[in-house]
Amino acid sequence: MLRASALFFALCVPGFAAAVEYDCNVAKKVDSEASYTAQQLEKGKFSVKIEEAGEATFVSRCSFTPSLSKVTCDRYQVEKVVFDENVKIKKYYVFRSQFDVQLFPDLSFLENNGRGGIAYGKCRVVAP
Repeated sequence: MLRASALFFALCVPGFAAAVEYDCNVAKKVDSEASYTAQQLEKGKFSVKIEEAGEATFVSRCSFTPSLSKVTCDRYQVEKVVFDENVKIKKYYVFRSQFDVQLFPDLSFLENNGRGGIAYGKCRVVAP
């Protein structure tokens, strides 16, 4: 019940300062060259994390790094968050790195990397 309340406020009340974190697994990834296969997705362990904590919001893009034999993440501070009242989509913009992430009410997401590639899948709410 507490997670549902946090999710409701985080998605529907843009100014609300509750801490919430989303862990989003990439189910499909396409770039300007090709679509990633299920094997490539499994091997790459691609994911997106969204952290909302009061005034600061961060988005991390994660993948498996073979040289380190583990999943690593690049973490970016979100420069602008927009909540679309009409369709209830929350959009997180990182202008310097030219990408955005959109979070939908059913917890599906879309990452637009700004260079001809997109990734999408499903998120889950995790305790911050």
